[in-house]
Amino acid sequence: MANLSNRGMDANPNIHARVVLHVDMDAFFASIEQRDNPVLLGKPVIVGGDPTSRGVVSAASYEARRFGVHSAMPTREAYKRCPHGAFIKPRMKVYQAESEHLMQILQTFSPSIEPISVDEAFVDLTGSARLLGSPVEVAKAIAHAITAQMHLTASIGIAPNKFLAKIASDCNKPNGITLVPFTQKEIIAWLAPLPIGRIWGVGDVTEKKLRITGIQTIGDLQHATDLFLEQKFGSSAQRFRSLSCGIDARPLNEPHARGSISKEHTFSTDCANVNELRKTLLMCATAVAAEARAKNLAGRTVVFTYRLSNFTRHSRRCTLSSAALTANQIYQIGCELLEKHIRPGTLIRLAGLGISNLESLIQQDLFNAAPQRAWAKSEKASDALAAKFGKKLIHRGTEIAHPPRSMHD
Repeated sequence: MANLSNRGMDANPNIHARVVLHVDMDAFFASIEQRDNPVLLGKPVIVGGDPTSRGVVSAASYEARRFGVHSAMPTREAYKRCPHGAFIKPRMKVYQAESEHLMQILQTFSPSIEPISVDEAFVDLTGSARLLGSPVEVAKAIAHAITAQMHLTASIGIAPNKFLAKIASDCNKPNGITLVPFTQKEIIAWLAPLPIGRIWGVGDVTEKKLRITGIQTIGDLQHATDLFLEQKFGSSAQRFRSLSCGIDARPLNEPHARGSISKEHTFSTDCANVNELRKTLLMCATAVAAEARAKNLAGRTVVFTYRLSNFTRHSRRCTLSSAALTANQIYQIGCELLEKHIRPGTLIRLAGLGISNLESLIQQDLFNAAPQRAWAKSEKASDALAAKFGKKLIHRGTEIAHPPRSMHD
């Protein structure tokens, strides 16, 4: 049974209030590995592969976190901090299957859910009290279903909006339930002592700058002047003011509008060769398009993701008038984003492509231009051949090695 935080229990929402849950699986990848291999129970588990490689940590068990290991950390650094840890190669197909199981469980409690990653989602319970019981009762039922069916645990935040629910889910980890107050005065008081880094959009760099100026907590930001906020956040000043007071009017997005499919590749050595980068984007685009076709989806937004040699992660996107459904189109747009945003000679550690704002592929067949449909038919034929004879059967001419070129040739 999940531990229930007493914070906010005197402010149980009434039947008409907007109620949002944030369900966040506890150390998802690492917990799956411990569940599937009991030998790992109680031991520091680090999902990320060979610690001598250039990979990054995908997930760390709570035992590993005690040594300072966390996701997105280079595996070499994780090994220095926890050399006795169990380093496990990610099993993405297994994690994806477990993620789908999680979403199926959540959909039995509400038709309105918004998955925001493989291991977390928002659930809208507004108006469901008469049917399902109080939000706390529903949260307990969800936690019980996850434990009974998946043999995993989740932490759940209950609040009047997405921002507060996400903060709450992190307050009583692991396997905890936290209820946020539902009156404005109590919400402001509840947020005030929390560190400033809890606010969405305040990253490590911004947090350090704010702390230098004396802004340590969300309460400090609540009392900051408008002039200070404008100087620090520019056009986003009002958004940060609203969030510091717990105000967030964003609705839940439907899964078909929210979803994304992406593939990434980490280079063995930092890469500045444009031909190698383009070949990587082609590989990613081909994989993304094949997965999208298998799910009868197409994406209206193409996203180019890259990590620099200093480990900073960036993404650039292009939204189209009609959704992209072929690897060729995804690749071409990816190359355009590469040309536009990466200076010649820039060292790239990781590169990837993805699509978001997903739409039904059946609908797209009605509206896409003939060239796009022709490419789609060609790639579907390639899918069929690959399924029958193996993925190595077909290669594009652009996958053949050729002399290096300048980024802007």
